[in-house]
Amino acid sequence: MAKTYVVNGATLKCVLGAAPSTLTVLPVNRVEIGGTAKANIMDCKPMVNIKPFGTCAKMAPPVPCTPMVAAWMKGKTNVLVGGMPALMSDSMAICSCGGGVIKIQKDGQ
Repeated sequence: MAKTYVVNGATLKCVLGAAPSTLTVLPVNRVEIGGTAKANIMDCKPMVNIKPFGTCAKMAPPVPCTPMVAAWMKGKTNVLVGGMPALMSDSMAICSCGGGVIKIQKDGQ
């Protein structure tokens, strides 16, 4: 499957989360695709860019998810969005809170 750019509204899934989440890309100094803000690897702030995934299965008993991500991995380094590599559909992140792998389910386009 071809890699695509990720935009505002993309669907995310954490392997330890009970539910999917949505990526929010703030439109500050951004490039747009079809009128929607394109994401970069630093669009990873908890509760701002990445919303909770329901409950976290890593915790016992399961507790509400608080995604903690430093940066997305596997960005497109030769395409900068807001000065950082563009976020791609094969990008992923590791949650430092529970250790879950977060992937892009739908790019939002």
